[in-house]
Amino acid sequence: MKSTALLLLSIFVYVPLLAQTHSTESSAQDEPINPDRIGSYYSAFPLGGYSSDWGFYGGGYLQRIDYGLDVRPFVNNFKVDFVVSTKGYIVSQAEYERTQTFGLNFRSRIEFIGQRISEGHYFGIGNNTEFDDEQFEHGYYYYENREFFLKYIGRKRIAEYGTHGKVDLYGTTSIWQVNSMSNGSETLFDSERPTGTSKSRVGKVGAGLMIDSRDSEFTPSSGIQYDIGFNIAPALFDFSYSEAIIDLRHYINPFSTVIFAHRFKYEEIFGDAPFWALPVIGNEMGLRGFHLNRFRGGRTILQMAEIRSWLFSVWNDEIRVGAQLFWDSGRVFSNHDSNAFFDQWKHTFGIGTAINLFSPDFILRTDIGFSNESIRIYFGSGFVF
Repeated sequence: MKSTALLLLSIFVYVPLLAQTHSTESSAQDEPINPDRIGSYYSAFPLGGYSSDWGFYGGGYLQRIDYGLDVRPFVNNFKVDFVVSTKGYIVSQAEYERTQTFGLNFRSRIEFIGQRISEGHYFGIGNNTEFDDEQFEHGYYYYENREFFLKYIGRKRIAEYGTHGKVDLYGTTSIWQVNSMSNGSETLFDSERPTGTSKSRVGKVGAGLMIDSRDSEFTPSSGIQYDIGFNIAPALFDFSYSEAIIDLRHYINPFSTVIFAHRFKYEEIFGDAPFWALPVIGNEMGLRGFHLNRFRGGRTILQMAEIRSWLFSVWNDEIRVGAQLFWDSGRVFSNHDSNAFFDQWKHTFGIGTAINLFSPDFILRTDIGFSNESIRIYFGSGFVF
């Protein structure tokens, strides 16, 4: 697997920067109930490396978190990253979240993604689509993807319970435009021409309920987070469909230094959605170890289990180093697949590291995932869930 060997050469360089107006010592686990830290924390690092998917690439990441007295988990959280590569990839993402919008008890988040992926991955639709490593190396599964995505989420607290428990209602609105183009007549994308080929867009509105009792939003060790949502894409643009999402997360701290985290996620599309709006598994967010967006279908089921532990710390706990073991499994459903719930699940496993730098709310993570088709390495900020 040449692509795997090249991917293992990928190198990231982290350079954290910290600027704060005031802080007091506190651990990440104490953060939600210890409102002593105020001020602004900056974390920034350049990144660069090489992989067979991206070629040589470089960019940077910046996060700023503002804390206020008696305002938890933060006042504002701003994140932005930008990456370019020699294969013509341009990816930019930004997110801004505020816990009290216009001074009201109303939480808001804005998400933006703008990208051009000259070698996007399309393996067909279904749970048992064929994969050939040699064809992958020759670009058979590639297509070009240009994407613009903008989303707003507003949350309102309706109830509280226990020490950390809270219940929120939320509403969302988003606009999503994608221009998907063939990379040549010898590709799977060109031969299948799935629904949503060429330039198209959808607009969505939705609502949901979130129940959250985690002891920390960034490094949870106990509690739950249940998110149940429903979105509608009305016939204002090119496609009309609806979708349901159930995302259940559990965190248990059986030993003082060990955390068990589990996630179950179910997504289903109703109606005529473009292929790029169908739920996928086989990426950094689930079924780690398969090639990017390996499985795509009208319904997906995913479970993720992780054992996490902080191994040691230095500089008065300013820097902590941890590790995690994980096991992912799941499958997609389409018109070409069996509908038996426990039939033909895919499985991956892996290991990773986590580094907590200066702010307890800033974590750098590396995961290595193994599947029966490939080995993938992932870098990112924060835990996957």
